[in-house]
Amino acid sequence: MHGQVRGVVSNLLITVLVMSFNSFTTTALILVNALQAAMLGLLSVYIADYPFGFTVIIGLLGLMGLAINAAIVILSELNATSALTDKNKIIAAVMTCSRHISSTTITTVGGFLPLILAGGGFWPPFAITIAGGTVLTTMLSFYFVPIAYYLLSKRKLHCK
Repeated sequence: MHGQVRGVVSNLLITVLVMSFNSFTTTALILVNALQAAMLGLLSVYIADYPFGFTVIIGLLGLMGLAINAAIVILSELNATSALTDKNKIIAAVMTCSRHISSTTITTVGGFLPLILAGGGFWPPFAITIAGGTVLTTMLSFYFVPIAYYLLSKRKLHCK
């Protein structure tokens, strides 16, 4: 039963992304960014020397959602400006949406800071997963998404 629900949710997520961007490659780019975020969340937990557990798994799911949001915001701006392979347009588009993504990162880290500082074995791993992963994912998103967009656009233009 749980596998069926997970499959339905996964299929709906992919369908919505494909229909929103009208592209399987853009959807794949967003999902790769989400997987990278999960790895960075695990790195945060490892660096903070907390054990892997249920709260970390829940934190990773939330972190992946934040990464998907960041990638969608950046890609939407890149598509809206028709940046394609124009490096100046790509930089301008990323700079335009950087305030939104940076403010989300700052408020997320600030919101989880009390849970991190409180100590204990239950909430800090969860908070470290999201807060640390969000900082690392934000930095990654500002570099990975525009570069991948550029390379995919270059390939698409070259194939025409």
